[in-house]
Amino acid sequence: MMPQVVPAAVPAEAVLSVRNLSIDAKGADGNPIHLVQDVSFDVFEEEVLGLVGESGSGKSLTMLAVLGLLGPGLKIVSGSIVLRGQELTTMPFTDLQKVRGKAVSIIFQDPLTTLNPVLRIGDQIGEAIRLHNPGKSKAEVKARVIELLSLVGIPNPERRFSQFPNEFSGGMRQRVVIAMAMANEPDLLIADEPTTALDVTIQAQVMQVLAEVRARTGAAMVLITHDLGLVSEYADRLAVMYSGRIVEQAPGEQLFADPRHPYTAGLIASLPQIDHKVASLYSIPGFVPDPRKRPSGCPFHPRCAIGRDRPECSSSDPALREISVQRDVACHFSDETPAWLVEQRQISAMVADAPEAANDDASKVVLKVSHLDKVFNIGGAAFKSHKLRALRDINFDLRSGRTLGIVGESGCGKSTLARVLLRLSEASGGDVYLNGAPLFKLRGNALRQRRRDLQVVFQDPYSSLDPRMKIHDVIAEPLRISGSYTPERVNQLLEHVGLPPEAGQRRSPEFSGGQRQRIAIARSLALNPDVLILDEAVSALDVSIQAQVINLLMQLQKDLGLTYVFISHDLSVVRHISDEVMVMYLGRVIEQGSTADVFDRPAHPYTRALLAAIPQIGGKSDSEGLIAKGDLPNPMNPPSGCAFRTRCPMAQPLCAEQEPPLVDHGQPGHESACHFAQA
Repeated sequence: MMPQVVPAAVPAEAVLSVRNLSIDAKGADGNPIHLVQDVSFDVFEEEVLGLVGESGSGKSLTMLAVLGLLGPGLKIVSGSIVLRGQELTTMPFTDLQKVRGKAVSIIFQDPLTTLNPVLRIGDQIGEAIRLHNPGKSKAEVKARVIELLSLVGIPNPERRFSQFPNEFSGGMRQRVVIAMAMANEPDLLIADEPTTALDVTIQAQVMQVLAEVRARTGAAMVLITHDLGLVSEYADRLAVMYSGRIVEQAPGEQLFADPRHPYTAGLIASLPQIDHKVASLYSIPGFVPDPRKRPSGCPFHPRCAIGRDRPECSSSDPALREISVQRDVACHFSDETPAWLVEQRQISAMVADAPEAANDDASKVVLKVSHLDKVFNIGGAAFKSHKLRALRDINFDLRSGRTLGIVGESGCGKSTLARVLLRLSEASGGDVYLNGAPLFKLRGNALRQRRRDLQVVFQDPYSSLDPRMKIHDVIAEPLRISGSYTPERVNQLLEHVGLPPEAGQRRSPEFSGGQRQRIAIARSLALNPDVLILDEAVSALDVSIQAQVINLLMQLQKDLGLTYVFISHDLSVVRHISDEVMVMYLGRVIEQGSTADVFDRPAHPYTRALLAAIPQIGGKSDSEGLIAKGDLPNPMNPPSGCAFRTRCPMAQPLCAEQEPPLVDHGQPGHESACHFAQA
């Protein structure tokens, strides 16, 4: 029988109270692996508790324990979980099934894995209602489903009721999952990375829907995320987890204004700045420790700028203690953290040197794109064929050693552009010149030779690396194909990305996400390319690991003279790494120019909407009215005139009649496609 810790008195207003929760897994040698250790927190009425930390810190595992959804081999070894006065750790399985979906429900990160692709949306939401309300008639269930779809802002809910998940956009699917989670008006909603896979504008819409639904039902919420900007705007209190423990708890505003644990301060210092570009981002050294090999003393001390060399930190694990009202921290030297963060912020406030003016000599243009088009024919012989214009008249010159950032929502054509540049998809029109040579005319061996100069790093390094091969062989593969393999070259590439030669003898599953991305970068550099296309290469990484990889990319660019095409929906990262920015919407460039022009003087309403939707550290932004409403229009049936007019707060009759050309605006080289572009 599981040993129980007698919990402290549960506050009367607490919806959820977790006390001294510990979760173990059974190791290969039979010894327990401590995954979560002595975690305690409360969630109060109508409150949002933000649970933050890097991957592997125990956030999701803790909340899965609350739901009774721990996987095989995982076990609660001690602690208490009380939901509305009911102890969940000793509750029989059949009773727990009645609690899940009724008193507590969860929204997972990827709606596609939550929704069944072969069942209609109405049936899936209706199932959640029928399970806990068996007495409701079919008509009552349908009426409730339509009410829920309307509540989460899905237009035409009566028609959408009968559609399948593949007929919804990503943001719409996440709204459906929210409707399903709120079907029985639970007391507690657990949102596990609910917006990570979404664009910044859709993220803002989804979070607004969550706030409106919670305001109506009064539900409390636990928001699990590694996005500090998101919890800063939407969470009332924060609990920071590291290596299976809570290391700091505080009200949101206090924690961001005055963090007391060095780990919390390090996460905040790692964030790219949206208002200016810095020479180098701070990054917490190292990685979250393997729970089988935790260091002695404080588990954070090997990575800590304050306690790394102090005997107290390496020998004694600090307990979570109260330092003021509603503030707890587990650190021997928490009083020193504010001064350290002030120093880091002073460094971050130093604006990076402006890039050298680009040489107008045409020989310096590495990648030239001229009037590029891509049209997909949708439908076969038995169906009427439709044309989808995925790329429309794309033009840019990218000079050696510079970075072009490409931004826009999913479906705007960013990744299609990358595939066309790589010749993984053939263009429908236009030309691309690589080092002055036409790329589209090449065939066979000539194309294979030219591919060396244009390489790619994808978003998910795990899917890019063969898990059966040793890393040495993964990196060596392109070298062997080209006949230029030497072991020294592989070791040199590993050194370039900050990994030791012995890392080559391990396989990709043995590495963290950030390390796997470094390996993918090393492989892409094997043939000395001139241009790297980075397609969401850092979007799946924790903020501290993201900072490490961004710094690595910038250092490699400086050392090796690389040229980057950097595709991302994270505008803060784009601001930091890019020299020029191109904003895309429905396959067309609607604004482009230097990074400073686009970010500091955005001319197009869509660019301003993207910037307004970025969560702000330290409180709620005051730019809600600028955020674009709704989803991207159907690209097979785009609006007349300006494609953005259906979501634009500035739209006028002229916008429906004429498509605005992309023309110079303000500074030379700053172009915008808007009839009413602002200076």
